[in-house]
Amino acid sequence: MNNLLPVFFLSLVLTGTASAAQPEPIDLGAELVYLHIKSLAAAAPLLPTALSAQRPLVLDLRYATSETVALSVFKTALARPHAPLYILFSAATPQEIIAVVKQSAGAIITLSVAGADAPAQIQVQADPTADRLAYEALGQGTLPAILVTGKIEKERFDEATLVQEFKNGNPDAEPPPLPDPTQPKLNQAAPVKAPLIDRVLQRAIQLHRALLALETRR
Repeated sequence: MNNLLPVFFLSLVLTGTASAAQPEPIDLGAELVYLHIKSLAAAAPLLPTALSAQRPLVLDLRYATSETVALSVFKTALARPHAPLYILFSAATPQEIIAVVKQSAGAIITLSVAGADAPAQIQVQADPTADRLAYEALGQGTLPAILVTGKIEKERFDEATLVQEFKNGNPDAEPPPLPDPTQPKLNQAAPVKAPLIDRVLQRAIQLHRALLALETRR
């Protein structure tokens, strides 16, 4: 009877979190998979399989909620042999989750935004507010690829532009003059909004690919 108690309580936890959809693994390329966790209880049925699969995994626990029975499932899953595991933390990650990870052996690398209360091995320079926005965007279905790449458009006048100007019949082309700081700015375009970049997830992907490259060279 006692052996059935953990299963019974886990069923209660999962029933209580039925409204929280189970996370779907997302392929990040280079054999790496991403799993976005909002609730440890909702993800509990997936964790044993996801962690035992011989495929590197990014486990995003930055703002996950923690439930006692699900935490036990997580601890058991971490104890099994697994492929390299990259775990994303934040200052808001429950301490009991962090403790379970720190007590676990195996190929685990933790990452978080840098700060006095940073709970991870690798600390990434990033804005905590942007980190939270990126996590929420991922939870709402934004593809990770969109949040780990970005391009800021800016005015350029380089050698390629000079060559093009010469071809167009302007051999004396020069960069446009800088604006006069003493004059009022007229018809100023709205500043270009920088894209939202998930710096912590980006670093995990970069680290994974760097480790793959090192393995290939051996």
